[in-house]
Amino acid sequence: SEVSADFEIREALNNGAPSINMYTVTDDILGNKTAFFKAKEADAQYTWYIGLETETDREISRFFPSQWEGSTIPITLVVEKEPNNTCFPNDDGYDSITKYMEVHSFCDSSIMEGTFRVAEENSIDSFDIVLDFELAYASPGVLSNSNCSRLDFYNYDGNGSNCVGYDNAMARNYRAFRKGNFSNWGGASYECGDLVIKKCYLDLNNQLFLSYEYWHVNDPEATEFNVNGRKIN
Repeated sequence: SEVSADFEIREALNNGAPSINMYTVTDDILGNKTAFFKAKEADAQYTWYIGLETETDREISRFFPSQWEGSTIPITLVVEKEPNNTCFPNDDGYDSITKYMEVHSFCDSSIMEGTFRVAEENSIDSFDIVLDFELAYASPGVLSNSNCSRLDFYNYDGNGSNCVGYDNAMARNYRAFRKGNFSNWGGASYECGDLVIKKCYLDLNNQLFLSYEYWHVNDPEATEFNVNGRKIN
């Protein structure tokens, strides 16, 4: 292929140790998150421009504190490499790309909220689920004013069961989330059973990938769901 400056943006779910973290490919990020930028072209000369800063590694990272929320940041990469003129005689070995990444408030969860039509893997039978984020509880009975990680999950079993107030230390980024430790502060645990959201990710093509399981009272074992789908509103 011709020399390309295309690059990938990844965002961590939480800012802890890499060994326990999960990263998702994205276009925008949440505030107080670390973004990773990696050139797709290997073995080349790289020049990154982020604001007034420049970097020269193939992969770089930046932490964006909350004061960046509401900002759109240009990320520019210039790649220079010896071209393959046998296959691409017009390639000059130089390419540059600028992508614009918006930093959203943690409570700007609209991309992950709404109605999604999903089906289990290897099934053609679909059902609609609804995801809706709310303010979480900082302690029992006390709502946080900035942490929107409490989830209402409607029709999670495809048979009309709802989980309202799924409240936990949920790990989130702009396009993904997964559970922390289940609690019922302000929530209705009898509606949820023991619900465990292993991973929910909305990719750049707006395709949803969701893995979860739950136990209702007297269930001998967990019911597992691995569904794929798309956002319909």
